[in-house]
Amino acid sequence: MYDSYLKDSTRHYYIGTLVTYKRGDNEYEVIDGQQRLTTIYIILKALGAKDIKNKLTYSARKASASTIDKLDNYPNLGDEVDSGIRNGYKFAKSALKNIVGIDSPNTCDDFIEYFTHKVHIIHYRVPKDVDLNHYFEVMNSRGEQLEKHEIVKAKLSEQLIGDNDAMEKFSRIWEACSDMSIYIQQKLPGMTDVF
Repeated sequence: MYDSYLKDSTRHYYIGTLVTYKRGDNEYEVIDGQQRLTTIYIILKALGAKDIKNKLTYSARKASASTIDKLDNYPNLGDEVDSGIRNGYKFAKSALKNIVGIDSPNTCDDFIEYFTHKVHIIHYRVPKDVDLNHYFEVMNSRGEQLEKHEIVKAKLSEQLIGDNDAMEKFSRIWEACSDMSIYIQQKLPGMTDVF
């Protein structure tokens, strides 16, 4: 992207798609593009962009939400930290210093201007009446086939639509079960509290 900026900062640069479902006024659930959106947000924060209008939240991942909210206070992010986001931010700061020269205000301001006005993500909003789980299955079957566990997760979560509390609990349990590096009891101490 920085190469494109240097080559012609007046041209648009496209970085893929974001698929969302509108949950409420200015509230969208990301169906596809979570990593891309998180990366964009981290880069903007690492650049020191001040006017980020949209808030990025993770309803089922408290550590991720807390870390994103506290990036301006890096490295003092508190006790509950998402190491992936923290490390991504640290890497972005280092890379941007070397590539863009974020220590040089003019260069950094010009690149922030380019990044916020010329870099585009295609935002596709899924219509309100679409079955999200069916859409997810169809969308993913066009390219890379869904793994069996992804289909199971979609089918199970379909039963919880409309119950945000149950969906949050399900997400926490699913995430804990998917981490095969430690026992689930270690990931979810006091597991009976989840139910």
